[in-house]
Amino acid sequence: MTTIPSPSVFIRRLPNTVDAIGPLKEEISAWAEDHAIPMKVIVSIHLMLDELLTNVVMHGYGEHAEGDIEVSLEVADNTLKVILRDWARAFDPFTIPAADTSLSIEERGIGGLGVHFVRKMADSFHYVRNGEANEIHLQKLLS
Repeated sequence: MTTIPSPSVFIRRLPNTVDAIGPLKEEISAWAEDHAIPMKVIVSIHLMLDELLTNVVMHGYGEHAEGDIEVSLEVADNTLKVILRDWARAFDPFTIPAADTSLSIEERGIGGLGVHFVRKMADSFHYVRNGEANEIHLQKLLS
């Protein structure tokens, strides 16, 4: 993982593997503690990153394809801003129709529930294709 140090910014580039997600979350937790970010916010960020990073690994690049994923966090204006960047095929996860949680498990289609949780947990989010990169921008209020 590549580290670019800054007092209020966290940036890591990690390989396209599920195994890289756990150590990334540990580093984020340590950084968040140093910046007095509430645990409630970090738990939400961990859950969202678990879902989104796993989707990039499994579906964006493909489970065994090589590629990098970059995660950056920044504290500004009482907000934790997160950018998830990858160079896999173009895909906006927020175009997936909202999961119908009123249906039983048997009636629901497979997939989309994780993105549904991200939609509910983030205070704001959007996707942009920036050149060859997918970028998901999330924000979580600190208070």
